[in-house]
Amino acid sequence: MTLFIGGTIHTIGPAGTVEAVLIRGDQIVAVGDRANCENATTGSFDTVNLAGSTMVPGFVDAHTHPLMLGQCASWADLTGAGSIDDLVKLLREHDRTSDSLGPIRGFGYDHHRLGTDDNHPTADDLDRVAGDRPVEIMHTSGHGYVVNHESMRRAGIDASTPTPSGGRIDRTDSGKPNGVIFDAACDLLTGPEGVKISNHGPNLHLPEMPEDLDRMLDLGQSMLSAAGITSVGDLQVTQRELTNWLRARDDGRMRLRATAMVLSSHLDLLEGLGLSASIGNDLFQIGGLKLYADGALTSGSAYVPCGCAVNHRVGYLYHEADEYQDLVIRAHTLGLQTGTHAQGPIPIAMVIDAIREAQAQSPRVDVRHRIEHCGFPTDEQIGAMAELGIVPVPQPTHVHLYAEGAFRDYGEIAERMYPSGLFAEAGIPVVLSSDVPVSMPNVFLAMWAAITRRTSSGRIVGPECAIDRETALRGYTIEGARVLHREHAVGSIEVGKLADFAIIDGDPLTIELDSPPDLNVEQVWLGGRVV
Repeated sequence: MTLFIGGTIHTIGPAGTVEAVLIRGDQIVAVGDRANCENATTGSFDTVNLAGSTMVPGFVDAHTHPLMLGQCASWADLTGAGSIDDLVKLLREHDRTSDSLGPIRGFGYDHHRLGTDDNHPTADDLDRVAGDRPVEIMHTSGHGYVVNHESMRRAGIDASTPTPSGGRIDRTDSGKPNGVIFDAACDLLTGPEGVKISNHGPNLHLPEMPEDLDRMLDLGQSMLSAAGITSVGDLQVTQRELTNWLRARDDGRMRLRATAMVLSSHLDLLEGLGLSASIGNDLFQIGGLKLYADGALTSGSAYVPCGCAVNHRVGYLYHEADEYQDLVIRAHTLGLQTGTHAQGPIPIAMVIDAIREAQAQSPRVDVRHRIEHCGFPTDEQIGAMAELGIVPVPQPTHVHLYAEGAFRDYGEIAERMYPSGLFAEAGIPVVLSSDVPVSMPNVFLAMWAAITRRTSSGRIVGPECAIDRETALRGYTIEGARVLHREHAVGSIEVGKLADFAIIDGDPLTIELDSPPDLNVEQVWLGGRVV
């Protein structure tokens, strides 16, 4: 048994802030003042003195991509690129320090920051890195790639290649692909034996060896765990992610509790198996179905044809409304929770309409259907979400990092980007998340961004969309657990729950908000063990 004392302990539960917590094995057995916790056992116990630090429940990040995080962290880091020359230099430097003779890959470029009038790089630019090897860089949104001519040659992409529904292939004036391959078109890059998902989402699955994928998942888990995160939702699971998670579980390599949302391209398989509810254990479970309605806000491909787009693009939908509604009704009737990526008002309306129809056909209680990101909902849509019990899952760090680009792409509608405060006002649970690797796992930055609504340039956007500190902390603990249907086990420090904790060198409820918080995670406990 272990007794925690000597610091501030925010339970995020009925007990509030307490003096002590006692655990036995992987469970919490007493919460409250020190005397009561000591009296809860007649046996001996170890004592952990927090030495003035703050203990909170292990953070729950309800929307992540752990394997993709580890994959992208293994590639060249392009997040700091401020020009095409910077980008080329970073890729060359990464290649020089690598012993691989395979493709040269990078992650995290933001076309808004390259000084190219918000245009993406092209194959010609990447040919400066290498002309005889594939060069492939993923946009910071995770929704697409720019590749060089050699990569397109090997993938068979040429002027005769049609642009698929829900996808994007940019072309030169002569009609030849220029290397910009986004969303559903990414199927073309995964190779003949690779994962194919057609118009069900952006295909993240460039070819990798199984042992490399294991290493990448381990790295992604470690990065999330180091941020104090103990439970995650993996929000785009195909056969590749599922196989990797099961290997990690069977090999004893789990550092997180993971809930998998299986991509809608696999719905036939789930129906064939009769998978009508979540299945798994406390470490890994299949929790529901992930769908996509439109493109990415940060890449300018969100579907916003409302006269407010200023980048001369209106984005695209992955599915027509009838096709999308059929997918939702099938999943709902089967008994599954759904989580749909939807950014623009029209795709958000598609989600709401489909869930309303699904409930009319097969009434269910407490389903907690989700809208991932939920970028620009109208007031009427927020009211409908509250009525139908739909839970939005936004990423406030994106407001800090990407709102300036959103203003350039979408105009003044960007004031309402990810409006957590409006969700709270409507009585909707406020959930915060990261969408790693689109933003790195930094819980404190995410909370600060949700509270302040301050962009990287210092602008305050949509102050009415801000939330308070307590709501932010709940959004990364108990409300994150609840949207994953895991509140019975994690998300708060309560008797009977799992002993998952983050110990921090400061108190997130009292720190100054003038600048991004300088807080550090000192220890992370998962099931009563330091990980």
